[in-house]
Amino acid sequence: MSRTRTSAFSRQERKAAMWALLAAAVIAAAAMMIQQLTGPSLGPWGAEQATVSMPDVLDAQPIASTL
Repeated sequence: MSRTRTSAFSRQERKAAMWALLAAAVIAAAAMMIQQLTGPSLGPWGAEQATVSMPDVLDAQPIASTL
């Protein structure tokens, strides 16, 4: 008995896979462009307050250890 099909996937399946890959590439490219246009997320404080230090908060200091 000889094999009648020479390919594992039909033409329609290959075409659907190509469209899926193309759609994924377009979505990834659009996400990268949007990420470049927007700044990093700074949480609830926003970009304006990120550079202003909070009142009564000191910079981190190492704990002095006397052994």
